[in-house]
Amino acid sequence: MRRTWTLLFSLLLLTAGCALEAPLLRLSLGKEEVRVAEGGEATLPVRVEARGLRARLRVEGLPQEMTPAEEEVEGKRELFLAIPAREAGTWEARVVAEGGGMRREASFRLVVEGASSPDLYLEGAVYVGGEGVAPQAATGRMVYCPKGCPGRPLGGGWYRVEGLAPQALGGPGLPDRPLLAQGGEAEPLFPEAWNLPLARFPEAWREATGEGVVVAVADTGVLPDHPDLQGALLPGLDLLDGDTDPTEPVTGSPLQTFHGSHVSGVLAAAWNGVGMAGASQAHILPIRLLSPEGTGRESDLLLALRWAAGIPVPGLPPNPHPAQVVNLSLSGEGPCSSALQEALDEVRARGVLVVAAAGNYGRDYRDYFPANCRGVLAVGAVGPDGRLAPYSNRYAPLLAPGGSGSQGVLGPSVGGYRYLQGTSQAAPHVSAALALLASLGEASPLALEGALLAGSRTTPEGRLLDAQGALSALRGGGVALRVEGSLALRPGEEGSLPVEVLSPYPVPVRVAAEGGLSAYLAPNPARGPAYLRVRAPSGTPPGAYRILLTAGEAQAEAQVRVGEVAARVVLEACPASGACRTLTLPAEGGPFRLEGLSPGPHRLLAFLDRDGDGLLDPEEPRGEAEARPPRGGIRVVVP
Repeated sequence: MRRTWTLLFSLLLLTAGCALEAPLLRLSLGKEEVRVAEGGEATLPVRVEARGLRARLRVEGLPQEMTPAEEEVEGKRELFLAIPAREAGTWEARVVAEGGGMRREASFRLVVEGASSPDLYLEGAVYVGGEGVAPQAATGRMVYCPKGCPGRPLGGGWYRVEGLAPQALGGPGLPDRPLLAQGGEAEPLFPEAWNLPLARFPEAWREATGEGVVVAVADTGVLPDHPDLQGALLPGLDLLDGDTDPTEPVTGSPLQTFHGSHVSGVLAAAWNGVGMAGASQAHILPIRLLSPEGTGRESDLLLALRWAAGIPVPGLPPNPHPAQVVNLSLSGEGPCSSALQEALDEVRARGVLVVAAAGNYGRDYRDYFPANCRGVLAVGAVGPDGRLAPYSNRYAPLLAPGGSGSQGVLGPSVGGYRYLQGTSQAAPHVSAALALLASLGEASPLALEGALLAGSRTTPEGRLLDAQGALSALRGGGVALRVEGSLALRPGEEGSLPVEVLSPYPVPVRVAAEGGLSAYLAPNPARGPAYLRVRAPSGTPPGAYRILLTAGEAQAEAQVRVGEVAARVVLEACPASGACRTLTLPAEGGPFRLEGLSPGPHRLLAFLDRDGDGLLDPEEPRGEAEARPPRGGIRVVVP
């Protein structure tokens, strides 16, 4: 009898112990993304813990013919779900565990690659017009009318007309915001060219002079009879008068500083024993698009860029001397327009480097075009002490001598010389340094830009131009990285940022992401344009994250904000059947590349997601295109 009571008491204890244990349901995945070839079978590791209950395990979000059978699970289990890959495409799916009144979810991405999916890609750029980009002003405009139209004829089919009218390279609505020369007012004369030693040009001249390189200067025109421009000028173009004589007329205006001649002299005044020394001995291709007072229009800049690069422009004479570098000592307020970005993309595709003044407003240079456009090297200004000039816009990737206080930069003017200061004077120093590098004839345009950035000197104000350092960096295989823009993502989203790997040879780039973000560079190893693909896994806490890219001694950072999403561009690529691919881009748009697509036509939809909800709202601007992979050069314009 005693044994019976002992056994019964033990059973009661066991029963009581079971009753005290609360039900538990846990679910986790071994992978967040599974890739498999079409026709194969994907394996998804799943961990389930079901205590005190029986759970049902299933997959949601996949086509029915690809969804694994539902399973029942008890206890602690590790499973491998087999997913038949019967259709090429990409799906956002989830594993669901339910039981005991509880539900647990874990998201994953399934990528089924077609038989030739590595070759099935869509590549191009999204161009966003941006707020504040005005259409053509209702003032005198230069218009291309091959058959004639009202207005003052300028030759070659071009007319100066009043009001809105069609124009070559864009048609109605081509942006025509004002441009201003960025040179400042005249300053007292000083006997020394302090700017050249500060940027170490004299040391660099022992190895290279820039002779034979063509640099276009789009400005107020030039004084061809000035002694320091003799032999330096090539036949140019006048977009104001519609002819091929870029001579700047003498108007007597107190605002006339002969800005174009001054910039040209800083860049390449002839070493002829008379007057000043230019920073290089490059050939100047002068293009007149600014008035003598230094004002101009964006539409003329579009024509000037294409013509300078040797791209045929309807109604304009051919350019027999295409430039290798374009100097833009001018600036306008606002974002980079889609029309301007497209022109710059065409110019860069020709291997032409573009240097622009950062602006003289003491603000963030990214608020001013063309310096804020993709693929443009923006230049801020420093004084003789190497400190950022008070007027110079901030945060430009490169600094150069531009003058500060009472000390300006010497340059040609009518009747002799004068001192001016501004980011206009800083930009030609950088253009001259690129000419020095290019005259060696040993590297690609990307390698030249990489050496220029890699060879610059680090200062508390930023990176200061060092011509000799750039030559050393080029000899040593200088590498530099540049990341364009920043990303705003929600948890579970994927985005893309353009990256330039500036190097004379393909170089592997290491990518390290914070906070559990997944990131990789494609292609890698790489040289030239690449794409940083970033994914914020489900459950990523809101906040700002950094992604560090490293190549040799060069480093660059990409900024990603998760959760609190501001305006951005959302790009969707949808096949005739199957799941769409979605990619986020910066608010200003940019290049994209989607790989692993299914065969057949794809509809591309890009829209400016102003509220960051990932959905196309009626008031949000959109652009569409259709393409069949493989294809590059796709252009999607978001008005």
